[in-house]
Amino acid sequence: MEEHTLTEDRLFLDFFGRQENKMYVEYMLEVLLDLEENSLHGKLTFESTLERDNIESKTNRCDIVYETDDVLYNIEMYNLLDEKAFRKSTAYVITLSNNKLVKQEQYHPKKQLIQINIARHVSEEMESTCEQSLTLKPLNKYVSMIIIRLDCLEKVDYNRNRSDDYIRLLKFLKAETQKEREKISKGNEVLTNMCIDIPSRMDTELDPKFFDHDAWDKLINDARLEEAGEKREKQAIVERMIQKGLPDELISDISMMDISRIQELRASMC
Repeated sequence: MEEHTLTEDRLFLDFFGRQENKMYVEYMLEVLLDLEENSLHGKLTFESTLERDNIESKTNRCDIVYETDDVLYNIEMYNLLDEKAFRKSTAYVITLSNNKLVKQEQYHPKKQLIQINIARHVSEEMESTCEQSLTLKPLNKYVSMIIIRLDCLEKVDYNRNRSDDYIRLLKFLKAETQKEREKISKGNEVLTNMCIDIPSRMDTELDPKFFDHDAWDKLINDARLEEAGEKREKQAIVERMIQKGLPDELISDISMMDISRIQELRASMC
């Protein structure tokens, strides 16, 4: 029987990006970020959705987003982390951070953003970047990033001062077979429970499209382009209503656009 690993980003997303598996994300974040045990228990809110039965859904994301009252956690898995993937990840971090801005006298984030990139392999050109991001690296006051390399598990210098649970978790994520995962998980209740739940996401009956990364990227990109087109079309309609002299409140009722945005458009058209 063909087996798949959690380092395949779509399976990683399919398993950890689900409400029913939130307890596993809590454990993973606590271990990877060296947080106190159970410190996130019951505090994570599932911010993104994934519907495996509808691969073309616009709600599909390339990563996993959870949040607490004051922190936004963004987790990504890469089979290969190269410069292209890293640029896409960084761009998404910026977008995600901007979406959480609050406008008062100045724009400022509502909460801290922690970006976690887990990579099975790293391209040669990314070596220096990965070394710089070995620990949680603040990109600014509100955004931090960490790159975790599964190909460095045997390097003592790279993983110096890491906990046993940290190393065990990375070995578990890297494991290629269910038998290997079961061996690694012995003595750890959370990983043992994960071993029970994982096979349902690793079967061979999954739609082959589920493992077609290029198809996923195209679908997501097409959805984003369509969404951008819809926004431009909506803005054009609102601008025409402004030109015809309709009041902001009526335009907002018709278009479902926030009045503040309508006022911004009106000001820009003067």
